[in-house]
Amino acid sequence: MEVLTRPELLVRLGGRRALDTALATGAWSRVMYGAYVPAGVVLDLVVRARAAQRLLPAHAYVADRCLLWLLGVDVLPPGTPVLECVVPRGVVVPRRQGLRVREAALPRRDRYRLHDVRCLRPTRAVADLLRRLPLAEAVVVADASRRARLCTEQQLRDELLAHAKLRGVRQARDVLDLSDPRAESPPESRVRLLLVQAGLAPVPQYDVFGPDGDWLARVDLAFPELRIAVEYDGRAVHERADVFTRDRQRQNALVAAGWVVLRFSAEDLRLRKAQIVQTVLAAVRRAQQAA
Repeated sequence: MEVLTRPELLVRLGGRRALDTALATGAWSRVMYGAYVPAGVVLDLVVRARAAQRLLPAHAYVADRCLLWLLGVDVLPPGTPVLECVVPRGVVVPRRQGLRVREAALPRRDRYRLHDVRCLRPTRAVADLLRRLPLAEAVVVADASRRARLCTEQQLRDELLAHAKLRGVRQARDVLDLSDPRAESPPESRVRLLLVQAGLAPVPQYDVFGPDGDWLARVDLAFPELRIAVEYDGRAVHERADVFTRDRQRQNALVAAGWVVLRFSAEDLRLRKAQIVQTVLAAVRRAQQAA
């Protein structure tokens, strides 16, 4: 996949007017100011990372959630992704749109290559995120990284021990205590954390079996002794007709087996966190009183 800088593309096309025409017709696309790719190339993070490598000095490394995405762990925030890089302390880096650069200690052992892109060592990158992100998003990163076997809990604890004097290490250790690799998506991690912080102990990805031993469903979060299931419905998946039908069949089977099923959406998680907690707490209290 070819990424050319502006001077390289000007030479290839024969001048500025030809470059303007190529951009206007879609023959070439701008990845970020100063870097271009031919038509048909999807402007994903791999392309953005390679473009940044052409523009930034050799001591800049892709890092943070962008690096995890390159490794197959998608914990990116919503919207157009900003390419995140790290450089050694004291280095001046050009400012470019769509690029976020931070400074940090960067010993040789923390330098890594992926898809021919200079990157931060993955375990170091995860540990940095656990220190630097807000608590809930740090738990999302820990859950997803451990689930993908990008790094183990012990590797992360060892990494934090090596950076014990840095800001945020105490939070990162708390994050690991709260983390659970059974979570299958960032929203599930966020819902679980809300409930744990309210003093509850839901079980992630719990398999429910009927009275005859037949498997009924796997639920996002469960209180097995109380037969309460907590489900998160992501709009992109659950609006599909086949998923919608299957979800209703699962819910009916759970209710028939004596389970209470509580369902929450992205809007609940964004706007009504307290209501999620109150709803689950009320269901738990009712079930405990009925037991």
